[in-house]
Amino acid sequence: MHPNPSRLLALVAGSALFVIPSLRPAQAAETCGPGDLYEDVQPAFTAAGFDQLQQMTLTPQKTLRSVNPFWTPTSVDSIVFPSDQNVTISFVYESAGASHALGYLYMSDLRARGYVNAQGDLVDANGNGITDLHEDLYNLAPPSGAQARPYIGVSPRCSQTFISRGFTYRQPDLALNPACASAFLTNRDMTDARPGRTSSAYNITVDVVGSTPPGAAGTGYSDNGLFTRIPNLLEPAHASNNHMGIGHLAFLLTDDDSDVATYQGLGAVADATDVNDGVPDYDVSAYDGHGLRRTLNPDPGITTYDRTVDLGVIPGGQEVVFFLVSAFEPIHNTDAGMVYPCLRRDADLKCTLHLKTPLNVFFSKAKWNLDQDFMGQNPVVSRNMGCDYRDACNAANPASSPYACTLAGTSQKLCGWLDDWTRERLAMMPYGNTSLPMAATTVAAPGNLVMPHAVLGSVGPASDRWLLAFEDLPGGGDRDFNDVVFMLRNWAPTSGRVRSTVLSPAAPSCAIQQVYIHKDDAQDPTCASPVAINYAVATDCRVCSAGTCIPNPTPTWHPVTFDWNRDAFLDVSGTRGHQLCWKADLTAGNGPCQATINNVDIGYESGPVNP
Repeated sequence: MHPNPSRLLALVAGSALFVIPSLRPAQAAETCGPGDLYEDVQPAFTAAGFDQLQQMTLTPQKTLRSVNPFWTPTSVDSIVFPSDQNVTISFVYESAGASHALGYLYMSDLRARGYVNAQGDLVDANGNGITDLHEDLYNLAPPSGAQARPYIGVSPRCSQTFISRGFTYRQPDLALNPACASAFLTNRDMTDARPGRTSSAYNITVDVVGSTPPGAAGTGYSDNGLFTRIPNLLEPAHASNNHMGIGHLAFLLTDDDSDVATYQGLGAVADATDVNDGVPDYDVSAYDGHGLRRTLNPDPGITTYDRTVDLGVIPGGQEVVFFLVSAFEPIHNTDAGMVYPCLRRDADLKCTLHLKTPLNVFFSKAKWNLDQDFMGQNPVVSRNMGCDYRDACNAANPASSPYACTLAGTSQKLCGWLDDWTRERLAMMPYGNTSLPMAATTVAAPGNLVMPHAVLGSVGPASDRWLLAFEDLPGGGDRDFNDVVFMLRNWAPTSGRVRSTVLSPAAPSCAIQQVYIHKDDAQDPTCASPVAINYAVATDCRVCSAGTCIPNPTPTWHPVTFDWNRDAFLDVSGTRGHQLCWKADLTAGNGPCQATINNVDIGYESGPVNP
């Protein structure tokens, strides 16, 4: 890329732009580095070649690609943010007899505690048949012996233990009444919750631990943590759980109904209003995005402000697992669509120990759930997001149902997902006037015969928002996956920026006088709103003191204006320095457009520092 020496050269000096004839400059003195303005000093792109890569990724092809500021997940089982993202979550709708709390965990925290291996599978380190995560959720590990684990919390509320299949366990505080009455039953004749066991002829003999409150729970069914009805492990770290919580709680209660009660008094906080208005029935803003009470409430009382919680910036590369704590009567009856959670299964996936508790935890990562899928279908359910939910629609045979809707661009019909109230609410301004497409949302079976409980609703590829909804009963209940619905919105907190390392050798007696730069960048062909890419160069890119050099945080940047051939020449003689670098700032448009910097060629000429 050697331009004609007689072409006109646009020079940028400070803020003034002027034009002079461009003649190839004379060689600089040998002591002042390369004399060829067109000798490219930018090597192939590598991570080590940049002092800053912000909202940019280095591709296997050694190009630089901007992060999509409107990223949305494609699988509820694997929610991994590709870059730092500001995230908010808004309550949309609830229609259920159960009471719920919603939170999330970082996979990195679970791995650090040893709950999860490198493949994302749960670990049973003490070898008693119950994975350590489930064991610590309900504090089932015995107080002593080879299978003992630290109690998650300050101290146990109850001291009852039991023996099942040769192992000793602690009876879970979250499944015992106020008096801590023993609640272990052995060798019970019960329905086998594996698929195909359609009559009592298939019943199994199984142990059961736990109980259900006959009325108001009082002080029972609690592990005495920060919130009495949320497992201590899922709470944010706090003195009340002995700083052993690793959870983040977005909504402590999702009741939005015409009464002021939670199921059997088992809500994490009290239901404080009987208004059904799309806002949870408690003062959400009294707590931060992790579930800790604020010193100063920015919006006292229950207002529309309480519809949305700011989760802050979720770091790039982090996998997030959402969970729903659901309080409802435990029932083991497949005809009613419900089963007890299963703590331990044998090699044939038959349950050998059931948990009976009104407090269940359901994860967005389906294979971590405790309840069995007695129907065994795959997919578990498919629904049309743009179609109204109706009880009368035959989900098993939607093609024959007048209430099902046709998916866009196909002849396939599916029953609707969200009811008309929910869809009307989504179309309002607080939810971005969202209209759901006539597209399928599908819940896949995780492959280990447990029940998934979360479903993802993608608003569209050009959107900054997505829906997360739950089925709230163990065993799947009516399998409508719309018992409680949330909207998440996320966006990159900063614009994209790339800054090279210093590309010229140290030469204290020299100063760079002219720079030549050529760019090769591109936008995705589908971009409706292109990314703006602005380049600049500097010659004072390093600061040195006492023999130690660091990148200069505020170099003197010279903006670059390229010609038709994507070339530019800059007179930088007004800036002292022999530490050349370049940067590119990328500002996203209004859509999911991404840009790629394929290559940058840059050369320079230097001369003696003026006395």
